[in-house]
Amino acid sequence: MPEERLVVDFPPLQGILGQPVPFGTTWMVRGDPGTGKTTFAFQFALQGLRRGESAIYVACDEPPERIVRNAESFGFGIEAYERMGKFLLVDAFSPHPKGEFHVTDRSDPDEFVYILRRALSKVGRPCRVIVDSMASLSASLHPRELVALAYEKNRVLRAPDVVLLDVYLRSTVEAAGAYALSNAYDVDIDLYVAEEAGGIPKRFLRIRKLRGGTYDPRPFPFVIRPQQGVVVHARYYEE
Repeated sequence: MPEERLVVDFPPLQGILGQPVPFGTTWMVRGDPGTGKTTFAFQFALQGLRRGESAIYVACDEPPERIVRNAESFGFGIEAYERMGKFLLVDAFSPHPKGEFHVTDRSDPDEFVYILRRALSKVGRPCRVIVDSMASLSASLHPRELVALAYEKNRVLRAPDVVLLDVYLRSTVEAAGAYALSNAYDVDIDLYVAEEAGGIPKRFLRIRKLRGGTYDPRPFPFVIRPQQGVVVHARYYEE
């Protein structure tokens, strides 16, 4: 009897996807500042932890301590998962990082991939690996090098019991070549803010690509709530 394939459980996308996305896939989440990318990414990790999976969170934009504080203040506690060895923070931000897993040279793609491979060997599987954000690495890499890093990282770390999610600023994707970068991923999700009637700004989520699967390509509004995170209005077009 064939082994049942692992699927990625992530409530914000329920009602938009035709079927769950399997593990072994690579995800891109792009958006402008303030659109909820980090909340989405941390929620993605936490959802896996709550299901008994492991998670690795690569901190490129902030010190790991600040990420933990911000997550806890939002109601996303991860201390228990750290104690169990289920959650691992990789420091790719601090100039003088501490701890076992850190990136000392952000301009060295080989070191970046090597550290992630070591971290993945440390935690159990299935595992969700989140990089927040790949845009920070663009300050040290030429756009072509960033695209090459995305392809190589995804090639090396891809496994049937691993799912990879990378966060990008929209401007970074455009500078690197949207098609070239998007093609390195199986799932492409866009978060943005648009004005509705009356000029009221609202956050929207849109799936731009899902390789090998079906989805609703329309933009769906969402809100961000403490304790819950991203909550998508999946029945928006039925009302």
